Amino acid sequence: MERARPPAESLREQALGIIRDAITAGELAEDRIYSAAGLAKQLGISLSPVREAMMALVTEGTVEAVPNRGFRLVKITEADLEEIIRIRVLLAAPAARQLAEAGSDDSVGGDSSRESDAQPGPTTKGEAVSRLRELAAATVAAAESGGFAEFYTQDRRFHEALLEHGLGSRAAAISLRLRDQSRLYRHLEQIGAIAVDSARELPVIVDLIEAGQAAEAADLVTSNLYFFKRFPAAVEAES
Repeated sequence: MERARPPAESLREQALGIIRDAITAGELAEDRIYSAAGLAKQLGISLSPVREAMMALVTEGTVEAVPNRGFRLVKITEADLEEIIRIRVLLAAPAARQLAEAGSDDSVGGDSSRESDAQPGPTTKGEAVSRLRELAAATVAAAESGGFAEFYTQDRRFHEALLEHGLGSRAAAISLRLRDQSRLYRHLEQIGAIAVDSARELPVIVDLIEAGQAAEAADLVTSNLYFFKRFPAAVEAES
């Protein structure tokens, strides 16, 4: 579970970022209770920031506290997932439109406060496009290599950066928290080529943003967020 975090982050932010990545990649199971001490040992971080990070996740609804035992992930139903994606679309589509409509030298994004390593704003559209292209390439590489846990992590960072640059850090933080509650990793065994197709849409989204095609970028972002809809038949066939 070890992942490098930006050196400027506090220990609490580092712990929170690493735990978020672990949740996204499916390294923390829904049916297991985790103690703060056990996670601290696993992460190689002192107990206090790990406990603070877990309490932050409790506050946002990603994790629940189990009295005298520790913490566990809040279970998410298919109905919950639908609601989460609808809300994320309400943020992501306008973010894509706003970025696409900006000039290449226009300032985009919000303030520099952020929860992970997405590039801080404000910055120019050209710089945002460069950052998004880098994250899109990393997502494609992970999916094409079969590293689907890494695919989920990189895909999460792409969408976080899209919100960061399009609407600002607050919108990115909201979408990030919702993404962490999605539990999309539950379909890792069925994802296969679907992950590759989904990942390959990200460079296209960047191209559309760069070309100023706002409506098309927003539509593709929406479709991309609903990628889990592409494999229910495979899941049902194996159930």
